[in-house]
Amino acid sequence: MQFIADDDLFRRLAFDNPWWEPGGETEIRLSHPLKRAFFPPFLTRVMKAGADDVLVLAGPLGAGKTVMARQMVAELIEKGVSPKNVFYCPLASPGYTGARLEKLMDLFTARHGHGPTSQLYVFFDEVQYVPDWEKAMLALADVYREARFIGAVSSAAPQITTGGTSSEGRVSVFVLPALTFLEFLRFRGSEEKLFGADAGKAGTPMAVSPSALRILNDEFHRYVNSGGFPDGVLTKTNAAPAPTFIPDGLADRVLRNDLASLAGVNDPRELNRLFATLAFNTGLEVSIEELAKAAGMAKNTLRKYLDYLEHAFLIRRLARVDRSAKRFQRARAFKVYLTSASLYTALFGPAEPEDEIFPRLAETALASQWLGSAAAANLAYAGWKGGGIDLLSLDPKSDKPDHVYEIDWLDATTAARPPQNLAGFVEQTNPRAHAYILTRTTAGTGTLGRTDITLAPLSLYAYWLARDPTLRRFHAKD
Repeated sequence: MQFIADDDLFRRLAFDNPWWEPGGETEIRLSHPLKRAFFPPFLTRVMKAGADDVLVLAGPLGAGKTVMARQMVAELIEKGVSPKNVFYCPLASPGYTGARLEKLMDLFTARHGHGPTSQLYVFFDEVQYVPDWEKAMLALADVYREARFIGAVSSAAPQITTGGTSSEGRVSVFVLPALTFLEFLRFRGSEEKLFGADAGKAGTPMAVSPSALRILNDEFHRYVNSGGFPDGVLTKTNAAPAPTFIPDGLADRVLRNDLASLAGVNDPRELNRLFATLAFNTGLEVSIEELAKAAGMAKNTLRKYLDYLEHAFLIRRLARVDRSAKRFQRARAFKVYLTSASLYTALFGPAEPEDEIFPRLAETALASQWLGSAAAANLAYAGWKGGGIDLLSLDPKSDKPDHVYEIDWLDATTAARPPQNLAGFVEQTNPRAHAYILTRTTAGTGTLGRTDITLAPLSLYAYWLARDPTLRRFHAKD
């Protein structure tokens, strides 16, 4: 019987780092032609990481973390970093099973003559497969004090929003969520056709004609059904949704196989049933009591599974506030959203804009535009006997609502059916809050009582959230 020797392990490392031998036969293309909108702020975070720091790139499977890490490698080399000072290791590969990070780092530094003061860039992809990976990376950071260590994880992130930290502030998190609607339009080449050549420039006025709005809503329909992940975005703008890639990879790995077992999930079938139930109820309020009964599991087990699904970036739970926007001391219920509406398609098939489920999928897609940002922690919903508010954000300083949203995909708001709940809630909690009714096609402004209300197409607002610098909430401040 033969055992894996250091030379064998290094041969695999060299295969995954072809830039160590420029021009060789194994050299591969480093730069993907399409970069996520999150790439520039991620580059800033990588360059600012310093001694004793570890940066975690977290996000769902299929969001493009591996591609972005390899794009970062290309960017660093193009900026003049020596290729032999950049180390990338995909730990999901069976060839690295059981290998300690310290051992891999020793092989890399010994072969290239690096020491504790060398300026290195080290990427450990899917590092959650390494036991106690945070401690292991911090230990390396203590030794190689001029190196920048980046670990990519698809579950068990220390935090689920960008800007979060752990280990006494030594581990910081950058979240790469599913595709935003803005990215979807750019990947498909639709943004310029809809909004003009200057659409991507900050501060450019935004207007859309009725005919363009129909096209935008068609694109939003595609986004809801199959646009949450880069692999599901088609290159032809008139192509039909293609959701089939999702269940063959993402759902199976997260729910049934290795990632779930790492989190201590004893029965993946239970987890799968729970996720299906939550997905079917996306955009609705659910209670722990109802879920425990429906899933047939103890509440403690249920809470553990809910935590896992959230930390695997599959669901997001929103807290409920009352009619006065006060938080409840005991959270017996919460609103659940899939982190990408296209996950619903993966489980239950695509939905048409006229389907009963589509308003909730549209709301799910809207909520996903905030995911990954620190501002996502400020999202909530309101519920009381006889009324409620679909979605709102709470100012982190005053804890009062600053943006309040009602979803009206059916364009049902009229003078005969005014938004009394919305206006009353804003007037009672914070008259200065921005009140929105997000529609399918209606746009305009109005006043009810003392509350100014903006009506805007939901698809347009979802795009606007990422494009307008005054509303951009996807990246924590540097």
